Amino acid sequence: MIAGSSILLGVVLSVAVALAIQRHNDRVLNAQVAQSESELRTLGAQIAAIKDRQFGTMSEYVAAYARVEPLLKDYDQKLQQYGELCSTAQQRDQKRGLINIRRLYSRYNTEVWRNNSEILELVRQVNEVTKKEASVIHDMASLPADEQVQFWHDEFMPPAGTRFTRATVAGWAESIA
Repeated sequence: MIAGSSILLGVVLSVAVALAIQRHNDRVLNAQVAQSESELRTLGAQIAAIKDRQFGTMSEYVAAYARVEPLLKDYDQKLQQYGELCSTAQQRDQKRGLINIRRLYSRYNTEVWRNNSEILELVRQVNEVTKKEASVIHDMASLPADEQVQFWHDEFMPPAGTRFTRATVAGWAESIA
């Protein structure tokens, strides 16, 4: 009887410790994801504020993108970090067995990770277009003013009606969610 009680107590304690460790690890990872997401939003807002201005001249346009270019490199790095954190969280959730603390305190839904992956892919695509745009504008700056517009059209001209802004990405995100 005592041996059975000891075994039961050992099992209960083991489960409790496993749940406590899971919860701690989840909190740490969730905090990292939230911090990374916040940094991305802040940096994205800075980029958007520069890009979404109305430019009076081509030189203002070139100067604005000269400020955007270094921010894009930082954004790309932060986007990669955020993607890795989300991937870690998704893998952690997929590997959980019977002992899963998230079931007790979270309304976790596997669709969230799929949607998040789709949103990340769209953001990566927008970021690649913006990097290409910045690169073309950088090259364009060395040309005489009368050749710049033609260079822009030849090297980078998004399809008619395409404009990647925060509103566009937010619309995509809402349609996926």
